[in-house]
Amino acid sequence: MTTTNARAQPHPPHIVDVGRLPRHPLHDGGGGTKEIWTVSTPGLDLVWQLKLLELRGPAATLRAPAHTHQLVIGMSGPQVHAGPTKRQLPLRRDQAMFVRSPTALFSRARMRMPGASRVLVLSFTDEGLAPQLVFDTLDGASVVPSGTQALVLMEGHLDLDGVAVPPESAVILDAAASHTVTGDKARIVIVSLDAADEAGAPTV
Repeated sequence: MTTTNARAQPHPPHIVDVGRLPRHPLHDGGGGTKEIWTVSTPGLDLVWQLKLLELRGPAATLRAPAHTHQLVIGMSGPQVHAGPTKRQLPLRRDQAMFVRSPTALFSRARMRMPGASRVLVLSFTDEGLAPQLVFDTLDGASVVPSGTQALVLMEGHLDLDGVAVPPESAVILDAAASHTVTGDKARIVIVSLDAADEAGAPTV
C-alpha cells in the first residue's frame, strides 16, 4: 500500500500495477484485497483509499475506518450483491453503487460461474468529499478531465503522457495537473473527489 499526505505538494503520476500488489486475506469471507492507494491527513486520518476486492466465496464483509462511506465498482467475474448490513442490491460490471456505511457486505450465489468476482472499493470520508465516477472507452487521444484523482485501466491499451500503462493498473494523478491519454479500446474508470453533489451511482 502507498500512502500520500493530503497536504503534500503536487506529485507526478503514479502508475500502480495492481497485479503486482500483495493480496491481503479478508477477515470475514473467502477472497482478499489489494490496497492500491491511500490519502491521509498529517494526523493519518483517512481521506480516501482505493482497493481491489477479489471475492471467491459466497460472502464477504469489508470494513473501512469509522466516518467513511464506500463507492463500489463492478469490474469482472460473476455478479455480486453489495450494500450495507441490512440491504444488498445487484452490482454488475461497469456499474457503481454508494454504500452509506463504513461496513460493506458482498455476496454471490453458490451456483454462479467459478472464479473471482472483482470489485473496486473507494472509501472516503463523510466530511464533504463527493466521488464523481465516469466509465469510458477510449480510442485515440484525449485530455484527462480536470480534477481527476485516479484512472483505472480495466481493459485495452492506454498511454499516459506517452508512457504505457500496464493492463489492469491504476494511475494516481495530481488533480490540478494536465495530462493527455491515448487509448486503444481502453476501458477506463475516471475517479474524482470534490465537494460537489454525488452523481452517477445509486445509494444503499
